[in-house]
Amino acid sequence: QFETRKWIKQEDRVNHNLLRLGQLFCDSLVNSTSSVIELGECLSALESGSRPKGGAEEWGIPSIGAENIERFGVYDYSKEKFVSESWFRKLGRGIVRSKDVLLYKDGAYTGKVSMALDGFPHERCAVNEHVFILRVNETLPSPYLLYFILSTSEIKTTLFNIASSKAAQPGLNQSEVSQIQIPLPSPNDIKRFHSTTSPIMHQVASNALESRVLSFIRDSLLPKLLSGEIDVSTLVL
Repeated sequence: QFETRKWIKQEDRVNHNLLRLGQLFCDSLVNSTSSVIELGECLSALESGSRPKGGAEEWGIPSIGAENIERFGVYDYSKEKFVSESWFRKLGRGIVRSKDVLLYKDGAYTGKVSMALDGFPHERCAVNEHVFILRVNETLPSPYLLYFILSTSEIKTTLFNIASSKAAQPGLNQSEVSQIQIPLPSPNDIKRFHSTTSPIMHQVASNALESRVLSFIRDSLLPKLLSGEIDVSTLVL
């Protein structure tokens, strides 16, 4: 169990360092970029989801909310909520695809950003009404670059300040997110950034999914093995 925990922490450190490299590359790129554009011009989709009026289900299709999002590669599965398969099939918006960028849009943690990739955090899932899905178009054809741009301190501060300027509950609406000014590197720089960071992002997703499996083994199976609740004496090796 100790070795499993140690391996998971090591994977977390690897992911942190990989994403740090991507962020440094992004910071260098945007600092040398003079062109800016409204975020909405770079998106083919900007949408949130929903949950049934009766609330979340105990099991079904994962529904991502504020309680789950931390950053790419880090996701709190212990606070998972679900919607039914039938509800999921009826959704017209809010269904997550691989390479979607996820933005927490209201509350104390407005501006937190994550990403879905290669089955992380789930193969099939949706977002609730507190999370925006951002899907890039040909103007900014790199979801990885969008993730890192939204992770810069300048953009995060801008988003939080807009959300916090309201007298009521802090939050962002679609119009406000669309009008955020972001740097737009040249097409060649975007292509170079995407090709360089693509292996990083896929590795982060792979590591995160492996850590989830090991966490499940550590927390669910190992205690049962140690207590004798699961009998392995009849297994043939």
